[in-house]
Amino acid sequence: MHQSACLNAAELKQLCLDAGAGDAGFVELGREALDAERNDILAAYPRARTLIALAFPLNPENIRSPARHMSSAEVHNASDESVTTSRGILRALNAQGVRGVAVPADFPMDMGRFPGKIWTVSHKIVAVEAGLGHMGVNRLVLHPRFGSFLRLTSLVIDGEVDSYGTPLENSPCIHCGLCAAVCPVGAVKNKGAFDPMACMTHAYRDNVLGFMDLLDATMTSPGIEAFRQRFLDRETASMWQSLMYKMNYRCGYCMAVCPAGRPGGADFLSGRKAYVDEVVKPLLNRQEEVYVITGTPAEKRATANSSKLVRRVVPLVERRPG
Repeated sequence: MHQSACLNAAELKQLCLDAGAGDAGFVELGREALDAERNDILAAYPRARTLIALAFPLNPENIRSPARHMSSAEVHNASDESVTTSRGILRALNAQGVRGVAVPADFPMDMGRFPGKIWTVSHKIVAVEAGLGHMGVNRLVLHPRFGSFLRLTSLVIDGEVDSYGTPLENSPCIHCGLCAAVCPVGAVKNKGAFDPMACMTHAYRDNVLGFMDLLDATMTSPGIEAFRQRFLDRETASMWQSLMYKMNYRCGYCMAVCPAGRPGGADFLSGRKAYVDEVVKPLLNRQEEVYVITGTPAEKRATANSSKLVRRVVPLVERRPG
């Protein structure tokens, strides 16, 4: 392909849909919203000129299930689907002389930069700029059709497109407040504020933060009983499962209860009490461990729910050497 050639946006989108994506949109590399991402994108692929945002719908019932391993499995299965689809799209583009790279939907990331910015592309920013959805109060991209039940990924290609997407004029968020109500650590606020550390401390407990705590507990505990005070047997088993298979997400409730889009919007608007009883309360009342840092608003929020066993953990910044 010559550098001056352009891809037809309608044909490219159809190619993405035919390959298996639920939706697709396009953003030029020079977009102002990508200013903080551009250097990393070019470092990963110096020929980059266009980003393709891809959205893969999730099965809402899996995400809503109180059996949280079924929710985690659905997210991982969609990630695997995104890999297969991205590779198929790139093969089709290669046949047209267009080259590019597929960015992982989540992991692996550049852990050599941990705990800094370990991702190459913020899929949420690209999706919003491409017109696939708006960021909701729950900090998830809300698609007009799929709502919050999405897995996002991006392709970076060396070609240009004759028409790029723009952010949607209207947000699918209906400001119901359910995401704030169900969050076990109060990370989501009704007025739009968000506490990322509270969210990560709990939801990502079986990711790198919890793993580092597990190593610390292994090295510093004077005996097995002391270790089991910091890691219950079921917590150790959960960490083992995440290491052996794929990460277990401890939460995702803000996605599960969101009625934006078609999956839950009609049900919520036609019967709010029934929706809350069926979707929200089973998660709100689910007996489980909730991970917080001592002295934070997250601890106060978690202790107010008698269904939750509050587990106080050491923040990452206190464990790093000075």
